[in-house]
Amino acid sequence: MQNISRFISNNLFHHSDLSGYFEPVIQVFKPAWRSGFYRAQVKGIRVLSENAFKITLKPDKKWQIHTAGQHISLTIEQQGRLISRVFTIASGAKKLKETGSIDLVIRTHDKGNFTPYLGELAMNSWVNISEPMGKFIFDELSNHTTFLAGGSGITPFIAMLDDLQENTQKHIHLLYYAKPNSHLMVDVLENFLTRLPNFSFELLNRSEHGSFSKFVSIEHTDEILVCGPQEMYVEAEEFCKSRQIPIRAEHFQAIKPTKSINEAARFRVKLNHGDLEISNQDSLLSEFQLHNKPVTYGCGMGICHQCQCVKKKGIVRDMRDGRLSDNSEELIQLCVTQAVTDLELEL
Repeated sequence: MQNISRFISNNLFHHSDLSGYFEPVIQVFKPAWRSGFYRAQVKGIRVLSENAFKITLKPDKKWQIHTAGQHISLTIEQQGRLISRVFTIASGAKKLKETGSIDLVIRTHDKGNFTPYLGELAMNSWVNISEPMGKFIFDELSNHTTFLAGGSGITPFIAMLDDLQENTQKHIHLLYYAKPNSHLMVDVLENFLTRLPNFSFELLNRSEHGSFSKFVSIEHTDEILVCGPQEMYVEAEEFCKSRQIPIRAEHFQAIKPTKSINEAARFRVKLNHGDLEISNQDSLLSEFQLHNKPVTYGCGMGICHQCQCVKKKGIVRDMRDGRLSDNSEELIQLCVTQAVTDLELEL
């Protein structure tokens, strides 16, 4: 029966499921509802600094409980476009069970395509989120752990500490790097000092304190968890390898186009049903059709959203305004999008 329903949806309605086809009707009763996503309501926005804020979301009851350290994809609609970015959840599962809500700590970028709009979200408005993802979680077997954070990479560690029991015997030392006077959620870290007797932290910056290595106690470190920029991860990986210390990491890295936008090039697209080599001179939809790849589509002009898919990695160009995406996860429309780098897509 399920196969029949899927056949009818794909061939008569040009959509992967019937609920997606009737999305505009459902949205009349459920604002921001979208097929394949979870809704979450904005319950609070708190400014943390000049370029950072905390947003509190209350997910649908169907949303599964996360494990501290995991991340979600957050999707908003801006000027008719669906834009998604990935953020680590900055609160533990305990808070979700007690209040039904989760926190995201987000740095804003004035010239960004996404974060400037988040501060404009109204209280009790709705956004879309994915299910919790990722395996960057705290190993309960470790007795002595060093957390190494850079900038907004503090968020998974906040969530991990939030879920620790008051009587835990785990010894955790946090090394937190940021620009001077730019450390986030210091008040929360100070509260952990009173609740977790074996927790300690140091606020560091690169110009004054240099490498983190001199702040790590080799004798009292069973493993190092790292969340921060690529260069921090590389340094930590070399440090741990030379001293045979286990390391687990969640790191982020910017990727830039290797060729001029106007220069003809071919890129590799990794799909969930096979790889493909395409040109950057036409839309992704046209390239998929040229190679006889099965894909759902409708108007072909960026209006109906039926050809949308998830870009997991890589940079694309919006053919309507020339805007380039960043390398993070994002919901795109194949009919108005061109490849700028190698891509990983989920159709």
